[in-house]
Amino acid sequence: MKIYKKRKINNQSGAAMLISIVFFLFISLAIISGLVSPVVRGFKDTSDLTKSHQSFFLSESAIEDSYFRLKTGKNIGTTNTITLSGSSATATITDSGYNEKIISSLGDVSSRQRRNEILLNTGSGVSFNYGIQAGLGGFEIGGNAVVNGNVYSNGPIDGSNGATITGSAFSAGASGFINNIIIGTLGQGDARAHYIEDSTVAGNLYCQIGDDNNKDCDTSQPDPEEAAMPITQEMIDGWKADALLGEVINGNLTISSPGTLGPKKITGDLAINADLVITGTIHVVGNITTKNGAKISLDESYGSTGGIIVTDGRVTLSNNVQFYGTGEPNSYVLLVSTSACPSNCSGSNAIEILNNVGAILVNAQNGTVHLNNNVELSEVVGKMVDIDNGANITYTSGLANTLFTSGPTGGWEITSWKEVK
Repeated sequence: MKIYKKRKINNQSGAAMLISIVFFLFISLAIISGLVSPVVRGFKDTSDLTKSHQSFFLSESAIEDSYFRLKTGKNIGTTNTITLSGSSATATITDSGYNEKIISSLGDVSSRQRRNEILLNTGSGVSFNYGIQAGLGGFEIGGNAVVNGNVYSNGPIDGSNGATITGSAFSAGASGFINNIIIGTLGQGDARAHYIEDSTVAGNLYCQIGDDNNKDCDTSQPDPEEAAMPITQEMIDGWKADALLGEVINGNLTISSPGTLGPKKITGDLAINADLVITGTIHVVGNITTKNGAKISLDESYGSTGGIIVTDGRVTLSNNVQFYGTGEPNSYVLLVSTSACPSNCSGSNAIEILNNVGAILVNAQNGTVHLNNNVELSEVVGKMVDIDNGANITYTSGLANTLFTSGPTGGWEITSWKEVK
């Protein structure tokens, strides 16, 4: 007969096992936590970096869109907002100096903000959008006259037999009209107006109504929009104030021997009959005339910038007067007449250019610019531009515009582009 003995269970070994398991669990959790936390932080950092990059590129996009609109002469206010993937950035455009702008844009994606900024200036010193531009008075181009470049008009463009524009021609608005013009060369040079007649166009012919042209209207494009005049009253007032930094000359002034002038205000007329170096802004209350093949240039202190002559009267440039800048690129003389002539001026024009006058920018936004003979200019702007029979007009600069297919170009240039805090 077997005798069974009662076995004694050792509870202490079970407790030790449980403690070991708990310790193992805590150690495992600590290890897992140590592994997971960097991953979580890395994921968060990656997410933040991605959003930061999105904010940066959103800000860049707003700047690029604003710059494109300025460069191509499109309408744009002081702010420009774009939206991408549900987030928005607003670019702010401010005038930071003479012919200088700053575009600043803040991108914000989930409170991750990045700001960018570009500084712009104009290559030719004034924001001319077109090489040759007319207001509502339009263009009149005489028989066999040639304009070497592009033409933009808020009024009609009316030619006589043989009148030629070697670039593109645009007449704005629902009343836009181009008549009897040879436009473009070698397959380049577009015409664009609501109504075009009796014209030969090398490039595209965009119109709603056409009559007796060398090709049918392409009606796919809307009528061109009216273009703003490039010089504001605020600019003119500023230039007149700059002239007052020097002495005021009461009465008329005649330059009869080589000399310098500026800054100056002249309350009468200015006659330039000898070589003249401009050393500051000049404001003439009366009329300006030139004779004897005078050479008018800018003092070297202007560097690559332009100099200003403003007159409230008429301008007559004759006898092969020549205008020069400093010799550096983009340096020029800008001659502005605020006159409304020929209205109430006995038929006289605001600016009359009779012979070769060299490289100069002329502006008469309130009156008529009359060009005849062989004239080379950098820019021409007038309420009306009248070109004589047989004249040959060449402009040597001009701001880029996507409407043009040929012609000199320039425009707003990027001086700096950076991220700012």
